[in-house]
This record gives sequence, structure tokens and C-alpha cells, in this order.
Amino acid sequence: MRARRIGAVIGILGVLLAVPVASVAAASETVITIDVTFGGPEYFTATGGVVCDSGTAVSDPEFANFGGSKNRGVFTFHLTKTLTCDDGSGTFKLLVNASASPNSPGTIGGFAAGMGTGDYEGLHGGGSLVGTGREDGTGILDVYTGMLTIAP
Repeated sequence: MRARRIGAVIGILGVLLAVPVASVAAASETVITIDVTFGGPEYFTATGGVVCDSGTAVSDPEFANFGGSKNRGVFTFHLTKTLTCDDGSGTFKLLVNASASPNSPGTIGGFAAGMGTGDYEGLHGGGSLVGTGREDGTGILDVYTGMLTIAP
């Protein structure tokens, strides 16, 4: 009985060693900047990572927001942005969780990337978000900095 167990373990180890391990691309630091114009189109640029250089961004219609006590204080929001690459290579989503204070000119938070199509199937990773409001109040410049990779 013991010899059979040892034989089974050796057999399983042999199979595991014979199966090639899928290579995973190394994560790259990526900076995505989205120029948000309230009530207008949004455009993005990206540097240093595995996603395309530029395209359009759209905030999906489903999003949640929460205010502080009696809607005063820190305001938090959760939304999904779909980014479409200008070069036709695909789309991907940013899942955003951020907050803004009445005394702050912008937002801070985090994001997760995923749900890609085309060249971005298997995209995952995340990082931080810092948004700075325009002085004229017409929009915000969101900068997403994180580590992204595409799994094969």
C-alpha cells in the first residue's frame, strides 16, 4: 500500500515537471492620463506600459457615490471607465475607487485594470489615481499610475 502511494506521488511529480509552465509577462509601470471635460469627450494618453498610447475614455453609466455624514465631508465614488485605443488594438476597463474632500482641488484613490478585448485580453493590475481639477471648473486631469501586465 505504501509503495503504491509513493509511486502515485512520483507519477504526479513527473507529470507536473513535464507540463510547460506558461510564461507571464513582467508587469510594467504604466501612467495613464485622462483629460476629463465635464459634459464633453474624454481623451487619454498612456506611457511606459503594455497598453496603447492614446484613445478615448467613457465613464460607464452605472456608478455609485457616497457623501460623508449628511452628505458633508469626504465624498467617495466608484465607477468604471472604458478606454478604447485609437490604433484599433482593443479596449480595456479601469475600475475606480476614489474620494474628494470639499477642501481639496482634486481626487485621490485607486484603480484596477482588466476586462480587455483584442490585444488587451488578460490585462490585469492596478495602482493609484490622483486627479487635479481645472481652475476654471470645467474638468479634471486624472493620472493613473500602476503596474499592469497581460497574461498569455
